[in-house]
Amino acid sequence: MESLKSLLKTLIQFESVAERPDQLIAVINYAEKYLEHPRLRIDRFMKGEKPSLVVSFKRSQKDRKFKVIFAGHLDVVPARMEQFVAREEGDRLYGRGALDMKGPCAVMMKLFKDLAEEGKEPDIALILTTDEEVGSQNGVRYLLEEEGYSSEFAVIPDSGEDFHIITDEKGALHFRVSFKGKPAHGSMPWLGESAIEKALRFYEDIKGTLLYDSDDPEHWHNTLTLGKFVGGKKVNQVPPEAYMELDFRFVPPFTLGEAKDAVSYTAKKHGAEVEFLSEGEPFSTDLEHPISRAFIESVREVLGDVRFGKTHGATDGRFFASKGIPVIMIYPEGGDIHGDNEWVSIPSLHTLYSIFRTFVDKV
Repeated sequence: MESLKSLLKTLIQFESVAERPDQLIAVINYAEKYLEHPRLRIDRFMKGEKPSLVVSFKRSQKDRKFKVIFAGHLDVVPARMEQFVAREEGDRLYGRGALDMKGPCAVMMKLFKDLAEEGKEPDIALILTTDEEVGSQNGVRYLLEEEGYSSEFAVIPDSGEDFHIITDEKGALHFRVSFKGKPAHGSMPWLGESAIEKALRFYEDIKGTLLYDSDDPEHWHNTLTLGKFVGGKKVNQVPPEAYMELDFRFVPPFTLGEAKDAVSYTAKKHGAEVEFLSEGEPFSTDLEHPISRAFIESVREVLGDVRFGKTHGATDGRFFASKGIPVIMIYPEGGDIHGDNEWVSIPSLHTLYSIFRTFVDKV
């Protein structure tokens, strides 16, 4: 299956980061050209300068409901230029996006091309987007919510390293809270009001509201990360302005609505303004769902055993789940996602292909 490796090497060459819209278009152009086939329908979309493709065996563009949607993203996070040249060492392929997630995308692209060439026309679709690393607002979310694409089930190979089947994902809420104070000379703080101190009081309050004690060794509990803090202008002035950006991850029974209500209430209590930046409900897929069972059995047939896991990060799965569409995720073997030595095992890409091919034959 040399062509799969060659395909991935080519995909890695595109510097498909958010800051290079020309490269986002270029990688989608390449994917579209690769997938051209009389049996494949390719519909192209552009939203907010983010191109995407929907590939299927449907005859009509109006028919947008499928049994299974496979979804992947061809955008990556920034890297050094040398990381956009694939490097092969042993059975590993190194490069930006090798695992996250140009490797899995290459598997899905080859799967659809092979099915078309064999004359098969399953009720499945492939979504390829270019904005997952910046929130997916113009990719999967747009396609599901505005273009009306839907399915009975979704497969997203964007989590579950080394073939762990992921059926649970934490909810996510990113938000910015802004504070106003009153400036004064640093030597006379009683004449002013510190926006930074207001922010710190809010932070302690919101932690007590959203978090709880847990000794779960897998850390399947709520977490809150203060990712960005900006405040003050100079050392000898009481700071008149400050803001912070926070990352809240949560598990059921906590809901997105409850999280937003708690943040809004606490911000108002501290005289602050809140802006919600991105969000997603948690989800848990029923293992007894007929398509779940077909997927699990496919993994068992190829690997001989099955391992399950949960993901703490937010994926495009949240947009399917919000529509009531069950989601399963799985990754090949690899590592150092977003790092300087991101890699994927070439044999494991072949294994992922076998799992997907077995699964498609079952559904």
